[in-house]
Amino acid sequence: MNATVRSEWTKFRSVRSLPWLTVTAVLAAALMALLFVVSLPLTQGRGVDAMPAAEVVRAALVGIDVAAIVLMVMGASVAGSEYSSGLAQPTFLLTPRRGRVVAAKALVVGLVALGASAAAAVLCTLTGQLVLLGAGLQAAPFDAPLARLAAGSALAPVFYALVALAAALVLRSTGGGVVVALAVLLLPVLTGWVPGLDVVAPLLPAAAVHGLAGVSVPGTAEYLAPVTAAVSLVGWIMLLGGVSLWRVRSRDA
Repeated sequence: MNATVRSEWTKFRSVRSLPWLTVTAVLAAALMALLFVVSLPLTQGRGVDAMPAAEVVRAALVGIDVAAIVLMVMGASVAGSEYSSGLAQPTFLLTPRRGRVVAAKALVVGLVALGASAAAAVLCTLTGQLVLLGAGLQAAPFDAPLARLAAGSALAPVFYALVALAAALVLRSTGGGVVVALAVLLLPVLTGWVPGLDVVAPLLPAAAVHGLAGVSVPGTAEYLAPVTAAVSLVGWIMLLGGVSLWRVRSRDA
């Protein structure tokens, strides 16, 4: 297993676009955090000086959503690029136990996405705090709710990067992986458009991510308990991973 992980890590570093996508995710999150905070007078109808400091930092943390989109592309590319370049066949010939390859890819994508998400969460939080200080206001206290929001928000890009990886393995396509991950991200919006489907909102992955961050379920006023949210998120990861593993094992490379 260690050799398989090293091989996948080497391939990740060898494809120039993948490390650059990771860096781009962090920088884009910080840039969007600044944009969200600066545009508060337009989006919220009040400036930074008229809002609680914690709300300003919360607005800055929305920038992590941009990192999630970029990391979707990274996750999908880890699998999709091998199929498009023809490297999938020699990979599976060298490692006939395909489950090891899938697990190694997931480990690499998960760790890279986690590192990028953590960095993005720190930069987004700092961006909000610096805007407050630049406006002559006090920084928001980094209390337990804010720490939970930052940590929980940082898990979202990791999950969606893994969704994109799983979908790319199933569809053998980078684009397909990105589209599926975007669809999963937008599920709360889509269900909100259809009358009666809002009852499934607490079961969706977004509800689990929001629950870990201490935020209400999208489209409702409900909050998922941390344990419930964690179990739900792990369940979704296992389901998607199981489907991708089944597809990889059941067909030729």
